Amino acid sequence: MIRFPFRMHKGVKVYILAGLLALITLFHYLAGGAMAGILHGVLGHLYIVPIILGAYWFGIKGGVIVSIVSSVLFSPHLLMHWADPFLDIYNYTELFLFLLIGGVTGVLSQMERNQRMRYEEALARLDESHRTLKEQTDVLFKTEEQLRRASRLSALGEISAGMAHEIRNPLGSIKGAVEILKDDYDPEDVKYEFLQILLKETDRLNGIVQEFIGFARPKQPELQLADVNEAIESVLLLAEQEARKAGVTIERKLDRSIGKLSLDASMLKQAFLNLVLNAIQAMPQGGVLTVESRLREDALEMKFSDTGIGIPEENRKKLFTPFFTTKKSGAGLGLAITYRIIENHRGRIEVASAPGKGATFTVSIPAV
Repeated sequence: MIRFPFRMHKGVKVYILAGLLALITLFHYLAGGAMAGILHGVLGHLYIVPIILGAYWFGIKGGVIVSIVSSVLFSPHLLMHWADPFLDIYNYTELFLFLLIGGVTGVLSQMERNQRMRYEEALARLDESHRTLKEQTDVLFKTEEQLRRASRLSALGEISAGMAHEIRNPLGSIKGAVEILKDDYDPEDVKYEFLQILLKETDRLNGIVQEFIGFARPKQPELQLADVNEAIESVLLLAEQEARKAGVTIERKLDRSIGKLSLDASMLKQAFLNLVLNAIQAMPQGGVLTVESRLREDALEMKFSDTGIGIPEENRKKLFTPFFTTKKSGAGLGLAITYRIIENHRGRIEVASAPGKGATFTVSIPAV
């Protein structure tokens, strides 16, 4: 079958068919002279061209209609040659061929069109099945990853709980002993400074142990009506001194119309504080920390964006893994605890970053 490289409008096709029929008919009836008989035969056969085109473009209906129109236009030629029986038989045969060619070509064109439509429908169903399969596969992989993460967290939680319990008691004894010894020295004494260092390091270790305990024994959120903007503001107030020392400016873009929602403000404060402190530490040369809040459909969304050094792609996949850290100090549990807090709120946390272009942590929780 003839295929055109572009799709013509239905009206254009009708005009082309009408033009061909008119042109052939005009030449047919203007032909004369010694070659008139041969020209009439050739021009009569040319009606087959618009008949085939009509059948190809419009199926069996188009083929039959163009065949009938061609027969009507060709009929006056029969009257012109009515006296010649042989020529009459030839012309009648020509009319029959018009109808036969139009009908057969129309049927074949319609069959080809129906087959093409069935093929396109099958292809569309195949594409839909492939898309559905891909979505289900992605969900399966995500579920499998969550199960692996939950298994690791459970094992690490048990280990962390045991270690924290064993370490915390000796730390308490060490701190108590140092505080007693400190009373025996004058603040101007060199050894007094060492005792202060001991107390400071003991408190730091105790803080790390507290992180282990918080990670090992996560509590479920106690949902109460609270304003998330107030939770964010209290966290920014706590981090204000740290931001000032690092030369970081904090920009607030908080939607004050959110109002109170059902959430655990104290747990979210802990999660937000981890994100804010991480952002400040990612800008050692200063920068801008932008904190946003907004209500989108049925989700509460918070964004923490910094202009820091960014996060390499290989590290983004490990950010929320327990004990993963790129800092010189710290247990690597801050973001893991943050992830668990957001997860316990039936929410999600995502990160977008590129080296040298900062990072954006987006927290979304259901707005119940």
